[in-house]
Order: sequence, then C-alpha cells, then structure tokens
Amino acid sequence: MAHSIFRSTLYPLLSTLTSATVAMSAIGPAQARPALDVPYIKTPDAVVDRMLEMGGVGPEDILTDLGSGDGRIPIAAAVKHGTRGLGVDLDPARTEEARAGAQQAGVEKLVTFRTENLFDTDLSEATVITMYLFPEINLRLRPELLKLKPGTRIVSHAFHMDDWTPERHDVVDHNDIFMWTVPAKVAGLWRVTVPGHRDFVLRIWQQFDRVQATATTVDEHSIPAIEMKLKGPEIHYTLNTEEGALTYKGTVSGSEIRGTSSVGEWKAEKM
Repeated sequence: MAHSIFRSTLYPLLSTLTSATVAMSAIGPAQARPALDVPYIKTPDAVVDRMLEMGGVGPEDILTDLGSGDGRIPIAAAVKHGTRGLGVDLDPARTEEARAGAQQAGVEKLVTFRTENLFDTDLSEATVITMYLFPEINLRLRPELLKLKPGTRIVSHAFHMDDWTPERHDVVDHNDIFMWTVPAKVAGLWRVTVPGHRDFVLRIWQQFDRVQATATTVDEHSIPAIEMKLKGPEIHYTLNTEEGALTYKGTVSGSEIRGTSSVGEWKAEKM
C-alpha cells in the first residue's frame, strides 16, 4: 500500500503534520490535486502480503483501502485472492496510477479507485478495511468502524487505535501491522432461555471486544461468567452452577443471540 497526505513512516514529524493532515481531510474530491506535505512512500510487498493474510482476505470479501495510493493492496487482493476491492485517495494522480496498475494486472473488473475524502467513503459493504493513516485519523475513524457489521476485519499498517487493543500484532521488516475484528454490541441485559432448564438474566459489560457478565437466576443466584470471549458476532462464556460448569456458545444478531450449550440450545433476547 502506498500513501499521500495521510501516510508517513516518519513518526518524528507526526506532531507537526497532524494538523495539516486533518485540514486536508476536508478537501472535496472535485478540487485540484492537493499539495502533499508527506513523501510518497510505497509499502513493501511483504507487508502487503501479511496485511492480507492477517485480514483473512478471500474471494468472498469486499476490501476497502483507505488512502490507497497506487492501489497495491486492492490489486494484490484481487490478483492473489479474487477479492473485490475499492481504494480511495485524495491525490488524483495516485488514483490514475492505481487504475493503470489494475488494468495492467488484469483485475480492473474487480477493483475500483476513486479520488475521495475517506471520511465520505461508504464503508457499509466492506468486510475488510485496510489503512495506513496517522493515529489521530485512526481515532476519528474508530466510531465509524465500530458501526460496521460485526466480524468486519480492520488491518492497519504502522499505527494502532489507542485503547482498542488489537487482536493481533505482527512485525514485518520492522513494520508494525495491527488487526481488529469489529465486535457485536452486547452490553446490557439479556433474558436467556434454555428449554428444560432455569432461565436467567445475563448482564454484560463491554468495552470494544472485552466483555464481562454476571448471570442472575430466577431464584436469585448470582453467577459470574468466566472464560467470556467476543469475536465479531460470536460469543462464548461458562457458568459454574450446581450442575457443573455449563458452557454457552452463540451468535449475536441484533437484539437476539442463538446458540448451543452444555444443556442444549439456548437463546437470549435483549431486554
């Protein structure tokens, strides 16, 4: 992946360039090519390959690359994995370069490139987001990323997203790469029913993909959930009961969870 105004490996310049970067994000796509304050630096192929591997990119995915430069990530995903992709960049010269690269690679029907403000880009269809942006831009994007469909993978070159702990962190040729999975929204009260067994209310606390919960039964037993995990829409937890340790696995779909447990199928409805 390459970059224009949003991309740099010159971390010492970050504090002086951040304000210019944010200001450039307000420039519309119809205006002339912006003056670039950051050198045009290409991401090494080994880093591109690892980003695609970390994102689990495949032929069923739709990849959106924010600040796509010469388009090497969407093009590589299309060539190697048959992935459909979109790349957006503020620099029209980079957009034309990316289109030419896609045509040369024979994947112009799989990838699209636009000169566009990344904050105006519709991300709703993406299953994988790739980016190489300053930390402040990552944090501005974070609320929008967390609105995406649970299970969407986010892969960032060089910079992380503060207190949203990455699910995976790799280093390739001295380049940091971070990966997250967008979690389902599960905070709150859930009424859990298991046919033939006691119903209970599950209270869940959530910070990104970090979750804790306590189950309260109808006879007022309070049971902390242990080994609780949330990855995308998939949730897993265990309750230590009089019957022993009962494990629950389920898939979150909006205000409902359905799955299997040690004592049979279960479902939960948001209260």
